[in-house]
Amino acid sequence: MLSSFEMSVPADARYRVLGPEVAAKYAALAGCSDAEAKTVLADVERVAGELAAAGQDIALVFTVETAQLLVTLTCGDQSSTVRRSLPAAT
Repeated sequence: MLSSFEMSVPADARYRVLGPEVAAKYAALAGCSDAEAKTVLADVERVAGELAAAGQDIALVFTVETAQLLVTLTCGDQSSTVRRSLPAAT
């Protein structure tokens, strides 16, 4: 089972890119295909960009539960979760 973890990145675009890159790697480790991992990267990148307007650090929480990958992003008082269904275990 994949471990859950948290990280934070500055809202500054120069550093914010680290969050989506980690999300894509986490998705790959969780069993997502390369295409799905790239979709997770794009979704997390979009959400992080939207939340960055608050100008604070962006917290990311990575979890896997009930056959879903969840990346919850929080900045200030705003939060959003990127979800991706995981392939069935073989």
